[in-house]
Amino acid sequence: MIVVGSEEEMRQDGLLARDVNWIALDELKRPRRVRVKIRYRYREAAALITPLSGGGRVKVKFEKPQRAITPGQAVVFYDKDVVIGGGWIV
Repeated sequence: MIVVGSEEEMRQDGLLARDVNWIALDELKRPRRVRVKIRYRYREAAALITPLSGGGRVKVKFEKPQRAITPGQAVVFYDKDVVIGGGWIV
């Protein structure tokens, strides 16, 4: 299905990620400010990630809305130049 909308409608300020794997952390116990990448060629964006109950899921809240957040794509979390984890956009 293709949905046509305005540029503004394509921007969202958050996402949910599932099946998150932590690389530089044992687990995310509380909200943390990080840089987030939602596409291979996109720049990292500042965001707050918050763990959700049930494990393996986080809520991402961007400081500025991001364009075309797409379910099924990978999302990667950075602390400076270190990858701390990643998962899949729901």
